[in-house]
Amino acid sequence: MEVMVASSISLLLMAAAMGFLWFSGLGVSGVTSQSLANQRASNAVEFIQNRARFAVSASNDSSGNILTLGFDDNPTNDSNGDKIAYNDIDHCERFQFLGVNGSATNSTTNSLIYIPNITNSSQQILISAGVRNLPGYKIFTVTNVATAIIRFGVVDGYGPDHFQSIDIQCTAVPLNRSSTTNVIAIVP
Repeated sequence: MEVMVASSISLLLMAAAMGFLWFSGLGVSGVTSQSLANQRASNAVEFIQNRARFAVSASNDSSGNILTLGFDDNPTNDSNGDKIAYNDIDHCERFQFLGVNGSATNSTTNSLIYIPNITNSSQQILISAGVRNLPGYKIFTVTNVATAIIRFGVVDGYGPDHFQSIDIQCTAVPLNRSSTTNVIAIVP
């Protein structure tokens, strides 16, 4: 009888310990997933902002899914003939959202890519999955030729009923912009 009582108590303690380990593992998985989403989103935004600093122009398409930045490859050469050497657009780079605009539930295949030169087909994946647009906003909005507003979210699922998400909202301003766009507007 004593052995059965001791076995039952130890079985209950083992079940409690297993439950604790299960929920602890789920919590660690959530923290890891959130850290990964934060890192991917912040790396992508930092890269976009760094590229935009060197651009001479910024534009987006009507859907707000593409941001195109124009660059002057040789600031001492006036390639467009306007007698200003530092404002020419010799090549363009593009940041593009690939996927379906909408809620977090259909964003698992959405990605954010970077095309270093739009004249060739090479591309780099900045965020491979989980990118979504924020409700009511376009991912890329250019308020004038100089200010790009970037708004997106990253969703990372780590279980059938669990996910972590992060929302990013920031601006990117080309430093080499024309004097007509020196007023920075943040309202789209």
